[in-house]
Amino acid sequence: MDDHGSNRRRNRRGQGALLREDILAAATALIEHDGHAGELTLRRIAREAEITAPSIYAHFNDLADILDTVLNGYFDDLRDTIAAATGSDTEPDRALLAGCRAYARFAMERPGRYRALFNRMRSPANTDPDRPELPVPPRRADVFQALVDAVEATATAGLSVSEDPYEDALAVWAAMHGAVLLRMSIANFGWPDLPEFVDTLVTRTARLTR
Repeated sequence: MDDHGSNRRRNRRGQGALLREDILAAATALIEHDGHAGELTLRRIAREAEITAPSIYAHFNDLADILDTVLNGYFDDLRDTIAAATGSDTEPDRALLAGCRAYARFAMERPGRYRALFNRMRSPANTDPDRPELPVPPRRADVFQALVDAVEATATAGLSVSEDPYEDALAVWAAMHGAVLLRMSIANFGWPDLPEFVDTLVTRTARLTR
């Protein structure tokens, strides 16, 4: 299809749910192609979906609404991937390592989606001075909270010397995020095996004792 829309199909009538899914699929395809969400526009999404741009407003308020819907789905995928990887591990430290490996694998296998997650990461205003502010919006905070809980479980089981699971979970996340972004940016650097490297990073940052 050319960029000027000469082959564009007419907007479909009576297929609202289907058109909404087409819009989300178009946004996803562009994110995958670009490797991020930074250059996404309503016009580009409309061209990709082969519809007119104004018809998008029957289903979404604006570009931010589309992106938030797409990225919420990505967070769901990430959460489910981690849960599937950790479900069979009964020892907290093994479950933590398995979940972190799954996180890194998700990032490397879906680099466009992974980068897009953090392009639009925004912290909410902290209204409770006695509670640390989560580094992600509340609707997506469950992924990070699962990491905090996993680190805390290792400490409770005597498998780590963590005294602050929240802070140590931040360290784990920062280490993994940096590791996968560096691999994406400098692929030919000669990195060690990813699962083993993740295990090393997590063992140190979560203060595991075995």
